[in-house]
Amino acid sequence: MNIFSLDVLVEYFFKNPSIVVWLFLIYVFIYILSVMFGGAKPGRNPFASDVRRRREPLVLDHKARDAVLKQRFKTTKVPEKLDAVIIGSGVGGLSAAVLLVKAGKRVLVLEQHDQAGGCCHTFREKGFEFDTGIHYVGDMDGHSMFSTIVDQLTEGQLLWVPLDDEFDVVALGTPGKQKTYPMKMGREQYYNNLHALFPEEKEAINKFRAAIKEAQKGNAGPVVLKMLPKWLARLLVATGLFNLFFGGFFKYASRSLKSVLDGITSNKELQAVLSYILGDYGLVPSEAPFAMHAMLVDHYRKGAYYPEGGTSEISLHMVRAIERYGSKVLVNAPVTNILFNDKGRAIGVRVKSSASGDVDIYARQVISDAGARNTFKTLIPKEIAEKSCYYKMVDQLGPGVSCITTFCGLSASPSDLNMKACNYWAYTSADIDRSIKDFMNQSVEDAVNSEVPIIYISFPAAKDPSWDTRYPGKSVVLLITIAKWEWFSEWKDERLRHRGDRYEELKMTIGRKMWEQTVSLFPQLDGQLEYMEVGTPVTNLHYLGAPLGEMYGMDHRSQRLSAETSINMRPATGIPGLYMTGQDVYMCGFVSAVLGGMLCAGTILNRNLINDVERLRKTLNNQPQKKVN
Repeated sequence: MNIFSLDVLVEYFFKNPSIVVWLFLIYVFIYILSVMFGGAKPGRNPFASDVRRRREPLVLDHKARDAVLKQRFKTTKVPEKLDAVIIGSGVGGLSAAVLLVKAGKRVLVLEQHDQAGGCCHTFREKGFEFDTGIHYVGDMDGHSMFSTIVDQLTEGQLLWVPLDDEFDVVALGTPGKQKTYPMKMGREQYYNNLHALFPEEKEAINKFRAAIKEAQKGNAGPVVLKMLPKWLARLLVATGLFNLFFGGFFKYASRSLKSVLDGITSNKELQAVLSYILGDYGLVPSEAPFAMHAMLVDHYRKGAYYPEGGTSEISLHMVRAIERYGSKVLVNAPVTNILFNDKGRAIGVRVKSSASGDVDIYARQVISDAGARNTFKTLIPKEIAEKSCYYKMVDQLGPGVSCITTFCGLSASPSDLNMKACNYWAYTSADIDRSIKDFMNQSVEDAVNSEVPIIYISFPAAKDPSWDTRYPGKSVVLLITIAKWEWFSEWKDERLRHRGDRYEELKMTIGRKMWEQTVSLFPQLDGQLEYMEVGTPVTNLHYLGAPLGEMYGMDHRSQRLSAETSINMRPATGIPGLYMTGQDVYMCGFVSAVLGGMLCAGTILNRNLINDVERLRKTLNNQPQKKVN
């Protein structure tokens, strides 16, 4: 008897009707992924060809750089017949702009600050240069999808320099008594190094690695949910079909980092070392979704990188690319309102200009890189904002953590001070949860007299091979810790540098405490400090437009990574003509902001740009290496 006969199959499906439903849903799923993502009438493909060109020398002339990054708003500079106006020049806004102009759209990017770039911008003070938000990036080996994206956005003009093999170092203990644990780049080296650091915990480390791997299965799930039509995304999630492909990620999105580690080991030092990178998303282990932590650990599997010339190189070359296609990026252009027609469609923005007063600018689409809270609580009338799911989500998720940043200028070169091209994560206690929560639950008056429980220590001068040419005999150190908005919120409406003696005393006391704790790790820095400035949550409000001083936009607890939130937090806002880009579309960080720009441009162009760039990546990887140097 032939067990594969038609009669047998018919009888089997008759007795198991659910199989038919599952097969149908799988067909729909595959059909959508392969065909319908791009839509019936896609726009031009911005990744149709490789736009990398021979790398030009670094622009060392500050005036020449400022001519690109600091173009003040004037009505005469606004291009005619705009397809899109973008609010904010962070990497999410610039990425969307580059992709749209390459697809033939005319775009205007408006920045409220006096320099384009958002967290990519750098500033110069007293002969020193400081980066502000991008301190290292993974996955820039030249062959990955992400490195292909950034290469195309910057026309191949960035040279990504790898950090040291020991790219991160964890320091645990009270100042002066810290024990250090170097973390090594590379998939195998990372875990082999952990085995060497904790030889008695090999089984626990292997379990951690297995959990990372399982959580990474389906890490594309949130992106897929944003690209599918909402009704289909909800259907696939409700039926459980989506979990067949992406269940690993969402399983671990609902579990905290602490709960996973508690199930692996009781060794508190190992738990702290495995948790160390939590500052990159701003949550303690008991609050952090393990899935997000897993993505970050995996992000550095091939190493960590820093752009030669500093992080403003990223925005410099994106702005140049935008202008190459006839569009503009203008600064000192705060948007006060998004404009709507009588049908509730976004049709433009109102800019407050010091020279011209209020200026209305019209475009077919309005794109916001100003963050969800600014967009839906400030720039849009409530009766219109309420039509978008973003309006409620802003309050449901709440703001992410804020920070204090101490900028230190030193009177010696990186080599003289034996600086390494790496980062240090200094924790005063292996009980990270308790120490950070205790610190954050204090008043600011008590906090200034406490040890700072977490300090991220970055050496930009050592990471950048061009530093000695640009700033000979000098170096910089960047120190970051978490902070509460409420500690400094009373000064939010005061002018920059006119916030009073008490504000200055509080922030500088914390800054000096951070510096002292850093010197306890690096005694060679003692006596070298020439310049110090301290940024607070209200500094983030002034320079980055973060309304509550938040570093990473909306909060990243488990609800942020849920399937429902992933479905709702997409570029299309539900308000005609209005789109979102940047980290509030996806997750925090440079990579996520770029992906937010990709998703936004793809939605407007009706294209699956991820498929487009992946085709280009495979083509480039199969060809002889293109010379761009």
